[in-house]
Amino acid sequence: MADNLEAKIEFKQLCDTLENIAKARDVKKKEQILEMFINECRNIGKKLKAEHPESNVSLYPVLRLILPKLERERGPHNLKQTSLANLYARVYRFPSSSDSYKKLSNYRDFTSGEFTGSDFADRAYCICNSKLPQTSTGFTIARMNEFLDSITEKNVTKEQKVETFRVLFRHITGFEMKWLTRIILKDLRLGIGQQKILHIYHSDANDKFLVTNDLREICDELYDPKAKLQCGIRLFSHFKPMLLERCSIENIDKLFRDNDLYYAQTKYDGERSQVHMKDGTFQYFTRKGYDISNKPGYGKTGTSGLLSAVFARRLNPNCHSLILDGELMPWHKEKKIFATKGMNLDVKNLSANSYHQPCFVAFDVILHNNVLLVDRPYKERLELLNNIIIEEEGSLNICQSTLISSREKLLEEFNKCLRDNEEGLVIKKCNMKYLPNIRNGNGCYKIKAEYSDNLVQDVDLIVLGGYYGEGKYTGLIKSFMMGVAVPASKDGENPSQFLSVVSVSTGIEDQMLQQLQTKLSPFWIKKHPENIIGPKKKPPDVWIDPKNSVIFTVRATEIIRSNEYPVGYSLRFPRVVRERTDKPWYSSCTKTEFLSLVKNRGFIQKLTKREASLHDIDQVPVSKLQKTTSRSKEIEPDVYNKRVRQTRLLDGKEVCVINGTDELPKKQIEEILQQHSAKIVQNPMNTTFCLIVGNNRTKQAQDKINSGKYDVVNLDWFERVTDQSSLVSVNDFLPWELLCSRDITRHKIAENYDEYHDSFFVDADEKSLKHSFDKIAELFNTEFADNQFTIEQEKEMDKELFGSSSPYSLFRDIIGFFENQSCHAKFKFCFMSGTVKNNIDDSITHAFVEDTSETSDIVRNVKAREQASIKIVRYKWIEDCFQNRRLCDITNYLINY
Repeated sequence: MADNLEAKIEFKQLCDTLENIAKARDVKKKEQILEMFINECRNIGKKLKAEHPESNVSLYPVLRLILPKLERERGPHNLKQTSLANLYARVYRFPSSSDSYKKLSNYRDFTSGEFTGSDFADRAYCICNSKLPQTSTGFTIARMNEFLDSITEKNVTKEQKVETFRVLFRHITGFEMKWLTRIILKDLRLGIGQQKILHIYHSDANDKFLVTNDLREICDELYDPKAKLQCGIRLFSHFKPMLLERCSIENIDKLFRDNDLYYAQTKYDGERSQVHMKDGTFQYFTRKGYDISNKPGYGKTGTSGLLSAVFARRLNPNCHSLILDGELMPWHKEKKIFATKGMNLDVKNLSANSYHQPCFVAFDVILHNNVLLVDRPYKERLELLNNIIIEEEGSLNICQSTLISSREKLLEEFNKCLRDNEEGLVIKKCNMKYLPNIRNGNGCYKIKAEYSDNLVQDVDLIVLGGYYGEGKYTGLIKSFMMGVAVPASKDGENPSQFLSVVSVSTGIEDQMLQQLQTKLSPFWIKKHPENIIGPKKKPPDVWIDPKNSVIFTVRATEIIRSNEYPVGYSLRFPRVVRERTDKPWYSSCTKTEFLSLVKNRGFIQKLTKREASLHDIDQVPVSKLQKTTSRSKEIEPDVYNKRVRQTRLLDGKEVCVINGTDELPKKQIEEILQQHSAKIVQNPMNTTFCLIVGNNRTKQAQDKINSGKYDVVNLDWFERVTDQSSLVSVNDFLPWELLCSRDITRHKIAENYDEYHDSFFVDADEKSLKHSFDKIAELFNTEFADNQFTIEQEKEMDKELFGSSSPYSLFRDIIGFFENQSCHAKFKFCFMSGTVKNNIDDSITHAFVEDTSETSDIVRNVKAREQASIKIVRYKWIEDCFQNRRLCDITNYLINY
C-alpha cells in the first residue's frame, strides 16, 4: 500500500482542490483547478512507477471520492443526513437537549446568518470544527478509503461506527470532516457535473461511460490521457442497457405510419439485470452495475448458487458464452406468481429460505459464442434466444412476444395487461438494433395507463405538512405530506380529523414551488396539530392547519399496503398533476373514498379505472398527435408552469435537440425553443431545420455530425437566436456555430465569409474578431505548423511592410533577455519587433533589468561567459523608446560591470 499512488496523496490536497472548485464561480476556472489536480496526481504516479515498477498508480482511488455516486465496489454506507447527525452527536456526546444536537438534527431548518453554507456538511463543520484537530496530520487518500470500507462492512454495528468515527476525528481537521461528510452523502456540490469531471480525466471517458458504469474500468483503461478508447460491450463488464421511450395510448397512431411491425411484451416490475456467462462461469449485474454474483440466489458457477444452477442445466450445450438482457423477478414458490417492487421485496437478496426465489425473465441476447449481436435485427435475436434457453417455471423465463401490426391489435394487448394488473406494455420494432443507454428513437416503447389522463383514477389530497429541501432548496418546503379527511359524523359539517397517506415532490416545478412558498409560509407551524395523524417513522418538519391548506390532484401508479400510514395504504410513484384552486380545504378526498379504490385484498391495487378504446386515440386533436411527422416528441401538459409563446421567431421550423450540457439540459433547451414556436422532433429528416448539440463527444452526436445530412449547430446558435435583446435572422447561420452543414448551407457560408470566418458584408465586432483569430490560430496550427517563419524571414517581412525606419520596429535587430519574464517592458519590446530569449546564450545582444542596482546575478552570468558584447540595460530605456517612438541614446541606461 505504501508504494501505491493513493498512499502518496494527502486527503487534505483533495479537500483543498474540491473547496477551490466549489468556490470558483466560472465553470472554466473550476475545470482548470480539477485538471491541474489530476495532472499532478498523474505526475506523482509516473515518478512512483519509475521508482517502483510494481506499484499501483491508478487514479481510481481518487476519482471514487470525487464521483462517489459512481461507486460500485463499496457497499452502502447507510448514512444519510439524519443518521449522520445522530452519529456525530454520539461521537461528541451532545445531550439531546443541547443546542448543538438540535442544530445538527434540524439541519434543514433555515437559520439566516448563523451558518456559512447551505448543506448538512457546512452545518456539521460549524458545530464540530472546534472539537477536531486544527492542523492536518497528513491523513492520506489510502487511509480515507480504508475508513470508508470499514463503515460499509456488512456486520458493522452502530456502536462500532461511532467508535470508528471517533478515532478518525482525532486525525482529521474540521475542514476535512466537511468534505468527508459530502463524500459519504454522495453530494459534493462542486458546480460541475459528472460529464465534465469524466471529460477532464480523459476525453473519451464519457463515451466509455455510455456503455459501462464501472469507474475502475474507466480509470484503468484510460489511465494514459493520450490513449484511445477501445470501447465496446464485453463479457463480464457491465454496460448500460437499452432503454424504453415513453408513449401514451393516445399517441400510438404514430407508431404504425410506416407500416412497422412490433413485438408486444409485458412490462415487468422487477430489477433490470444482465447475465454474463463464459465456459460455465456466471456474472450477474443490476441495471446500475452492481455485481450480485456472490449472492446466495445467484452464484458464480452452477454449483454455487440457485440461478446459476438453473442456467447450467437449461442452457443449450452448444452455448459457450453469452450476455442476456432481462428482468429479475421475485417468484412466490407456493402461489406460483410474480411479486413486484411495490411489495418491498429485494430480489437481489433472496435466499433458499425465502418465500420467493429469483427468476430471470430474458428478453434479449446481446452476445452469443463470442459474437456481438447488437447490429442484428431484434427478430433474429429473439429467435436465437429461444434456441439458447429451455424455460423453467419460476426460475428462467423468456418474455412472451406477440407480433402486432395495427393499433387495434396493440389496444387489445394493452387492455389485456390492464385486466391482468400488469405494470404496462412494451413494444419493440422487429428490425430494431440494440443501442446501449439510448432511450429516444430506438424503436422501443413503454405504454402505461398513467401516461393517459383518462385511464387512471387521480386523487385530490390535502397538504398536511412539509419537508425542507436541501442545496438550492434550503429553507424551502420541497416535498409535501398529503392526506385524506375522516368523514364528518353529521351531514353538512366540515371534517375535523385528517390522516396522512403519502409524501410527494414530483410534478412540482420551481415556479409552482415559489408560489406555494408565498401562499403557505405564514401558516407553517412546528407544533403537531392534534387533528392530524402523521406517518409513524418520518414526521414532517412543519405542519399546517388544514383550514389554511391547499388541495393537490395526485396521480400514482398503484395503491400499496403500508403500515407506515394510518390509513393502512399509501401511493406508489406519486406525482402532483395540479393544484385544485377551485376546491376549498374541506373538499379533499375522504378516507372512505380513498379506500373505495381498493378493489381486492391484494397487496397492490392498480389505479386504472377503465380500458382504452379507439375513441381515446381518435378524439385527440391533430395538433397534439403532430400527425405530419412520425418523429415528433410527446410533450406532457405542464399545468403549473405553462410555456407561454413569447415570439413566432421559429414558427414552422423543425428542430431536433440531440443533447445539452449540465448547465443547459436538453429538456430546458426544448422548452425555450417551444416558447419561440419551434416544432420539436426526436428523429431528424431532410425537412428538419437544424440539429442542436451541446456535447459533441457522445456517439449519437458524432454520428449526426459525421453523416453530413444536416445543419448541426452548437449552443452558440441557440443562445443567439433566443436572446430577445437582439434582432437576428434565424435562417443565417454563423460559421462558428456550425458543427456540420448541408451543401447548400456550406455554399452560402462561402459566399458570405472568407476562410477565417470574416464577413464580406458585415462590419466586424469584438466577438466576430475573436472567432476569426481563433480560426486563424486553428489554421496556423494545422496547415502551417511545419512552415513557420525564421527570425530572419520575419525581419525581412517587417522591413517590406514598414520600411527601415518604422516606429513599430524599433527593436528589430535586438535580441534580449529579461530578468523578469513577466514585466510590462517585455511586451512593449516584443510589440516593436524585439526578439526575446529565455536563456542567456551567444545570440543575446541586450540583457534587461529592473531600474535598481540589484543586478548581481545577471552581471555574474555575463562575466562568467566573458561576453562583454552584451549590454545590460535598464527597463526604462524600452519605456522611453516606446513613448518617444524612436531609439533613445542608450548610454544613460547602461549598467557598467
